Amino acid sequence: MWLARRKRTRQFEETALPHLAAVYRCARQLADKAQAQDLVQETYLRAWKYFASFQTGTNCRAWLFRILHNVWADSFRQTRRELSLDEQSESAIEPYYDWEDEFMRDELSVELEQALAQLPESYRWAVLLADVEELSYREIARVLDCPIGTVMSRINRGRRTLARLLRASEQSAPQAEPKRSS
Repeated sequence: MWLARRKRTRQFEETALPHLAAVYRCARQLADKAQAQDLVQETYLRAWKYFASFQTGTNCRAWLFRILHNVWADSFRQTRRELSLDEQSESAIEPYYDWEDEFMRDELSVELEQALAQLPESYRWAVLLADVEELSYREIARVLDCPIGTVMSRINRGRRTLARLLRASEQSAPQAEPKRSS
């Protein structure tokens, strides 16, 4: 029994854990730092719980994104009472994880993050999975549980909307004054 458990643990570590950075990066685009950590933790808890249902040889990263999508959707369906903490209390309990530094190197620019945040959720998911995580249309369709044609449409519309938002942001940014020579 313990030998089977060790084998399962090793398989999970080799198959699922290498995708932790990508799952965190995607979660970070959908939520603030604390919520992203919760989303990732719940994603990996569910992945561990249902690892026996993962088909070896298939794309584990896509499988994890599917779980993340479900966890994210579930978090909006549940109405939870949250206690508000003052800033001092919150900073006292805010943990720091040294692995976050590695993930932060892969973060998107502030302008791109702001533009992504303005996209409708269905477009944001499609664009993130296609352009940031580089999943195939078929894999995205499985993650989002929709037809490939819908995925292609969402990516196309999401990219066009994103380009408009980035152009608008660029045009509204203050221009630096040219240097004057003395």
